Amino acid sequence: MSLQRQPSSRRNTRIGGILVVLLVLLAGALLLFGSGPLTDRSAWPSEFRSNGERVYFTATSASGPQITSQGGSMHMMMSGGGCVTCHGADRGGGRLMPRFWQSAPPLTAAALFGEHDEATKAEGAAKDDGHGDHDDYTDDTLRRAITDDVDPGGERLDPVMPRWSMAEGDMTDLIAYLKTPVASAQ
Repeated sequence: MSLQRQPSSRRNTRIGGILVVLLVLLAGALLLFGSGPLTDRSAWPSEFRSNGERVYFTATSASGPQITSQGGSMHMMMSGGGCVTCHGADRGGGRLMPRFWQSAPPLTAAALFGEHDEATKAEGAAKDDGHGDHDDYTDDTLRRAITDDVDPGGERLDPVMPRWSMAEGDMTDLIAYLKTPVASAQ
């Protein structure tokens, strides 16, 4: 019994066809869902007005200490970005890549520090801001979310959220930046 091998040109044609189909599917997904918040650097500030803003956009500190993370999405790691990679320049959240079917929640002052609960209740819980059902953030619970991936209710955040490690001053600056209204922060 002799097994015949497919000619290499036939095999290459089949592999090429599969690659073309995958590229078309990827291009369609990018057109349909976008490529994530990081790609639009035109929305980034030309100069950072605070260390907290710098940390948010670049995951670097103005004073030099390294800011590192554990976990997070491959897109975030490859982009080398900070919070902006998933939450966007306007802090409004955005599609996660390569998990384009998931969205990062907003990090606006309203979404983090209380007004999101009232907006959701006013709409009869029809609007979900992506933060789940928990109390508003405080400085301490936001610090815990950033470093330990735990929301104010003690629940684990999505595994795509990295656990950040930074100096206390950088954390304080980042939280102060997240408390500013988006209009004045940009």
